[in-house]
Amino acid sequence: MYQTTAMYLILLLGFSLSAQTITITGKVTNQSGKAISGAVVTLASKNLSATTDASGAYSLSGTTAVNPSLTQPGTDAITLNNGTVRVSLKQPAPVLIELFDIQGNLLQRALDRPASAGDFKFDVMKKPLAVNLTVLRVTIGQQAHNFRYFSLPGGNRSSAQAMAVLAECQPVQLQVVRDSLQASAARYKAKKVAISSYEGTVDIALDTLICQATPSITVNMTVSGSGPHKVVVETNSDPGIKEGTIYRPEDLGPGKNYPIYIWGEGACSLDGKGNSAAMAQIASHGYFVIADGTPGGTGSRPMDMAQLIKPARAYITWAIAENGKPCSAYYQSLDTSKVAGNGFSCGGLFAMAIAGDPRTTTWGISSSGSFGNNPDLWNSVHTPVLIEEGHQDATGAYTNGLRDFNGIAPLKWPVMFFSNKNFGHGGDLWNQYGGEFTKINLAWLNWWIKGDTGATGKGVLVGSGCKYCTDSNWEVKSANIP
Repeated sequence: MYQTTAMYLILLLGFSLSAQTITITGKVTNQSGKAISGAVVTLASKNLSATTDASGAYSLSGTTAVNPSLTQPGTDAITLNNGTVRVSLKQPAPVLIELFDIQGNLLQRALDRPASAGDFKFDVMKKPLAVNLTVLRVTIGQQAHNFRYFSLPGGNRSSAQAMAVLAECQPVQLQVVRDSLQASAARYKAKKVAISSYEGTVDIALDTLICQATPSITVNMTVSGSGPHKVVVETNSDPGIKEGTIYRPEDLGPGKNYPIYIWGEGACSLDGKGNSAAMAQIASHGYFVIADGTPGGTGSRPMDMAQLIKPARAYITWAIAENGKPCSAYYQSLDTSKVAGNGFSCGGLFAMAIAGDPRTTTWGISSSGSFGNNPDLWNSVHTPVLIEEGHQDATGAYTNGLRDFNGIAPLKWPVMFFSNKNFGHGGDLWNQYGGEFTKINLAWLNWWIKGDTGATGKGVLVGSGCKYCTDSNWEVKSANIP
């Protein structure tokens, strides 16, 4: 029917190729050309990704299916027969037919229009084809199908002869791929780069994020705890933290997930070293601690809840913000969903200041408590609460703390009260690792912050493993404990 010219068209690409090779390499650099190691390059459409090495180099490799049969199975069918493309649509869809030369250059957009459901045919022979290898792309909706042709020198040939000639030619490299790579790296803006081939070199330059973070300064203090982490003490001049002292694990980085813990010093002192043994102990077990006051600082805050709320909550806000800044040393090192606080004496008011903060996970007081009935505080409670006291406390803190326990207990939130009959004001906070007060506090944090119900968490405070519960020197009360 189509005479000699019909033999110039040979078979669908699927007869000769069942997969397309993906081999993309390149380097990721910053805008100055410096290599970025640890950047992630993704070809999402093919579920491929790679991480750059120290030189910024990456390599993506794989295969992707390409038209495995002459007739495309499924809801829509495409066939090629005697120079005619036939499309069968089960439902309306846009149809696009394009012709390309051997280099992937677009020769002609032969058809581009919406089509209703039904059968359609398109006579390719009425369109000029390249002299050499030619590719025909038929796109239905979001699905594209590629056909390959070869021009045979003179005369009629059978399809079998045509296939033999095709087998000798090199695989086509279609240059009109509609896809993209995405590169991302910490402290840089993610970038999407369009690609026109699944083979070749693609270098990507990332722009540095506009990010401001004030570096912390290491304090010349030697502290340690019984936990697995070496402890670093720091200060920072940023407005949100400039009045605080940081005790943190030395190792930082994504996935560390250190909970945030704030501490108020006795007498509302602005000396962040006031309870350094206790702070170092907690930090050594994987907590990011901010104690109120700078190391060796002087003066104190007024014993006024309205004034204590501002710095207490500002420390939390600052830590959460730093965790989200790619230019911060603390980037992605903290668990911002886990926030706790405690404080000694007047510092207990510092911890009470976060009781009603929705970001708070748990809080407590040590040798502290409300000076009278405090329904505003009690009704603000929405987390578990820990209260530690000493029977011999001449300041009246024992009575105040017990009053708070009795005010919180009816509200159905978990609350525990521990008091040593021989302890005075502050208990043994200054002993090695912060003494028994800190041991109880740490177990409480492990339980409610880290979900530890074993021998270093709940088991220290509840059940047969609770030595305080059977020691006559300790008074233990609890309510609403699960």
